[in-house]
Amino acid sequence: MKILILAMNIKGGMVHYVSQLANALSEENDVVVIAPIGVNRDTFSENVRLTELPLGNIARNFIVNTLIVTRPLNLIRTIRRENPDVIHIQEPHLWWSFFLPYLSKYPLVFTVHDVNPHPGDRRFDQIIGQKHVVDHSNDLIVHGESAKKELLTKYSIPESRCHVIPHGDYSFFSQYKTDATTEKETILFFGRIEDYKGLEYLINAIYIVSDVYPEIKLIIAGQGDLTRYEDKIRENTDLFEIYNEYISDSRVAEFFQRASLVVLPYIEGTQTGIIPIAYAFKKPVIVTDVGSIPEVVEHGKTGLVVRSRDAFALADAIQELLHDEAMRQRMGIEAHKKMQNELSWDVIARKTVDVYACAMSRDNV
Repeated sequence: MKILILAMNIKGGMVHYVSQLANALSEENDVVVIAPIGVNRDTFSENVRLTELPLGNIARNFIVNTLIVTRPLNLIRTIRRENPDVIHIQEPHLWWSFFLPYLSKYPLVFTVHDVNPHPGDRRFDQIIGQKHVVDHSNDLIVHGESAKKELLTKYSIPESRCHVIPHGDYSFFSQYKTDATTEKETILFFGRIEDYKGLEYLINAIYIVSDVYPEIKLIIAGQGDLTRYEDKIRENTDLFEIYNEYISDSRVAEFFQRASLVVLPYIEGTQTGIIPIAYAFKKPVIVTDVGSIPEVVEHGKTGLVVRSRDAFALADAIQELLHDEAMRQRMGIEAHKKMQNELSWDVIARKTVDVYACAMSRDNV
């Protein structure tokens, strides 16, 4: 089967997702990935053919790029030249999505990574672009049952068109392991600093826990605006170790190796790639009950699930795991097993190919 993966807005952690999926699919299929110029090629297998096109924000030059449609036409020509059996879209884009009717001969599969844009990121073009791609796709993929329910309600589409495939593992980060060792009272918050991730609740929880564990330390590693948290952090800077910058792949392992556990205090979200990284390093996680995130955490086995927007619930969970080292180690082992058995990219690839088969068997939408 010839598969064309369209990753128009690939950025941040999305390059990891696309590359790992493409690599797994390429073991038994011909895989082409179309991505913007400058995409990080390092995580792609040599089996994957990577085609880079100028797919940036074409709205910045509306007359040249939209009225004359040079970029969309170039994209369409490239796709027709490849002539794939199926096209797998990873990210919606308002401007080029209007040209999807010109690709109607190809079965389209669309992975909806976030059914609803995160608070503060609800742009008109993003919302309309996603709806347009959903309308023109034969089949859709989401990363959890909660996301599926939300998608079916939002777009009133037949359930048979929507498939649940979990987010795959990120064990490839293990290749960057260092000699760093686990620090007993070190907690990790990892990833972009965004309001929907609920960092303020974790910071408050750390202060609560510090009354019992005065040596506790929260590592905050990721790029973003920390302004709203600075006053609270300055109250006791000894509790925090901050790396407010883009974290390269080669540095990821060190942070996860040092942490005793990883906390995701999100107040909103559909799914996340942070849990698969934690599992790859045998770290238990504490997550909140939002979106499909709890669906990949077995409460009491691979981590703990607590109420969102509740610093005291986070503090109780952190203390529970810090108090019992044997429990942490047991959870870490179970987390790694879950990653291998359920989140393996081999498993993900097989399920994805099944979705392609469904899309190819339907009349084009």
